[in-house]
Amino acid sequence: MAETHEPALDEIQWKSPPDAQSMGGIHTNTVLPYFYISPFFDATSNNATINTQATHNPALSYLIQTRAAFEDRLKTMQGLEFMVAHDPSENDTKFGHNGVWVIRKQNRRKKQGAEDEVTAISSYYIIGENIYMASSIGHILGARLLSTISLLNKTIATASVLPNFTPALGHTYLPPAPKPLMSSINPPASQTSKE
Repeated sequence: MAETHEPALDEIQWKSPPDAQSMGGIHTNTVLPYFYISPFFDATSNNATINTQATHNPALSYLIQTRAAFEDRLKTMQGLEFMVAHDPSENDTKFGHNGVWVIRKQNRRKKQGAEDEVTAISSYYIIGENIYMASSIGHILGARLLSTISLLNKTIATASVLPNFTPALGHTYLPPAPKPLMSSINPPASQTSKE
């Protein structure tokens, strides 16, 4: 049976222009709902729980009306959540900005009498209608190290054939230049006709 291998999430770009258009574009109150329909979203997160409760309970419908109310409710819960880490419209006076949204997947743990402990798991970027997962530092360093090691191996393989020892020349690292043939130095004399 043939197995289908889907690309890793940090290697794909996802977008859905029809969904973005039906939401009235990507803005502060639609960025999270737009993110929910992407393959990056985890349906076991607190975001999904609140969204389901607010959709089916009219008393909680105010939670999905604005991002501020939604995120305030998320901060009261413990567990996996998706929060907007950077909103380009917060410092932008222009309407219809084309900035970069950053959404962070994080785990929130409540501590009695102290601030919540929040651990970032991954980050996602929304540029226009495109969503990308940011590579982890481990993946970036691994790719750089692999590139460096493979180039070093090629260099060592090339350099390993260069050392040469002969009793006449000793150790040399470049192949000896070919010796010119005697016939090319002294061309044969042309015969002249005796007529």
